Amino acid sequence: MNNFLNINEITPKNLSAILEDASKIKEATLKDAIYNERYSRCLNNTITGLLFEKLSTRTRLSFEAAVLKLGGQVSNLRKDEIHLGQGETLQDTSVMFSLFLDVLVLRVYEEEKLYEFARHSKIPIINGLTNESHPCQVLTDIFTFQEIRGSITGKKVVWLGVANNVFQSLLHAAASLNFCIVFSGPTKFEPSQKMLEFTQKYRSDILTIEKNPVVAVENADLIVTDKWVSMHDNNLRKSELNDLEKYRVTRELLSVANKEVLFMHCLPADKGQEVSLDIFEDKRCVAIQEAENRMHVQKSILRWCLGLF
Repeated sequence: MNNFLNINEITPKNLSAILEDASKIKEATLKDAIYNERYSRCLNNTITGLLFEKLSTRTRLSFEAAVLKLGGQVSNLRKDEIHLGQGETLQDTSVMFSLFLDVLVLRVYEEEKLYEFARHSKIPIINGLTNESHPCQVLTDIFTFQEIRGSITGKKVVWLGVANNVFQSLLHAAASLNFCIVFSGPTKFEPSQKMLEFTQKYRSDILTIEKNPVVAVENADLIVTDKWVSMHDNNLRKSELNDLEKYRVTRELLSVANKEVLFMHCLPADKGQEVSLDIFEDKRCVAIQEAENRMHVQKSILRWCLGLF
């Protein structure tokens, strides 16, 4: 049994195996006969639970589609319909889930809650997002880049704006898969002390902070941003929005990077804020392909958690 909690806890060998399996799965979906024979029934007689404290579109839909297309069943567990935190401990809830489910995808606020579930669980736990991390998204970003441009090893990835939970998972991936990250954003939104301590402990050379966004994106192979205000955060003050404006991703900024640069956004996007209104019409933007690939990568994560390859 394998948990998929954070990228830095999974060996580079296993990360590569998941990415390779996802590539085979995506290719097989284009060849119905092969796909139906090899993959479409591999989750037969399994039930995957989805417990989401936070709103979700892509994570929920991509996991549901992944399970169903692999022949499994999905049980959506609403927090307001179960006893979690209401007369039953988290430990007991985790034990109960283990009796009836085969895999549990958790999307929760506190990362400690994710780990407490995992400590008491007898089934694999998958991190569908916490306030601190979003590993499924970042592994999909890696998959999408490699699908289009080849290995990400040695490449330059630039993150613009706010160093959030997705950024932290990107740092974990950089340490494991050997690429470099440049962060460019206002001082208030720079990587947290925890993020900096991670890089100092594991790979001090993977992270550079560059205040000037134009300098930051020079020779970039991949540019990434996310909403400046996450779903659990308060609205930013006008002064903070003003500070962030120069880190907005525009076509002009992309033109400073490598000719073949890609732009990614995990969505949803606040168009006109962290990205210009026309960015999603630019051929360098692969956000829709990135979103579709969530399903393929999560098929492979499920298969890896259940020991199917």
